[in-house]
Amino acid sequence: MRFSLFYNCDITPGTSVRELYREIEAQAVLADQLGFDAIYLAEHHFEVYGRQPAPLISLSRISGLTRRIGLGTAVVEAPYYQPLRLAEDAALLDVLSGGRVRLGIGSGARNKAAEFAKFGISIEEKTGRTLETIEILRQAYDLGTVDFDGDYYRFTDVEICPRPFRNANDLIWLAASDSTVELAGKHGYRLLVPRVGAAERHREWIDRYRAALQDRPGWVALLRFVYVAETARDAEEQTRRTFARYAQYDCGIAWDGRTGTREYRDLMKQMNMVIGSPDEVAEQLQQWHDAFGFDEIICQVYAAGSEHAASLRAIELLAREVMPRLQSAAAERR
Repeated sequence: MRFSLFYNCDITPGTSVRELYREIEAQAVLADQLGFDAIYLAEHHFEVYGRQPAPLISLSRISGLTRRIGLGTAVVEAPYYQPLRLAEDAALLDVLSGGRVRLGIGSGARNKAAEFAKFGISIEEKTGRTLETIEILRQAYDLGTVDFDGDYYRFTDVEICPRPFRNANDLIWLAASDSTVELAGKHGYRLLVPRVGAAERHREWIDRYRAALQDRPGWVALLRFVYVAETARDAEEQTRRTFARYAQYDCGIAWDGRTGTREYRDLMKQMNMVIGSPDEVAEQLQQWHDAFGFDEIICQVYAAGSEHAASLRAIELLAREVMPRLQSAAAERR
């Protein structure tokens, strides 16, 4: 079982965006030292919910601050990109970083109609543009030359330079959705399962992906909010502001601020969160692993309302108290 970190890059009003980036960079350096597999950055535009318009640029800086940790996007919003530009930028970062890029690709959320409008793109085109971009990237990375004639993009004999270190099925990760899971399985791309959404739907996507893989090797990365402190009480206190913000954003619920209640437990389950002591977090992650059979858990430990110092400690506890238990358990089962 691999452990990685995820950053949505969301902030509370009045927070310095520069400070946000510096804190993420410091956490990435620590994660690199502690043996995390990768970090993933989300892409957002224009709104306070997330302040990361160019994840590949941020990852380029982080690549120079770290030595071995994977550099992932979760995700680049494909409809906003000229596909050849995206292919070249990601390939260049892969070369500069020594083959560490994980190009997670998605189409953008359905509730982002205003964002699409600001880019001058119809939201009805988002799936079609994304699927065409994925095929263009496949040609770019597997063949080195793009010949494509689609509804949105047309290219003839375009050579991609530089070439990344790896082929498309190692470089490309697809955000799980009804329109992508079979495509990911057919080509052997890695699958990114988001935090938001019903567990039953996530299991359905994973089952469909594995069926489409047939004999190909696959990889399932499950994203969850995972926060650990020395005690459950400490973890609940340290995530109070973040929990309230996500309850409002994800569920439309004004949380009453009480922990230990049925509402708190129900909201945590609905938002796919685990918050607690090392023992509690390890137990919940094992339950999720038994239910989903994922290869990689992508942990969000830092979000709007988080304290940097507490998040650093949560990353340390994950690495020193939680990761070894689950990895040892997985080794024993093999």
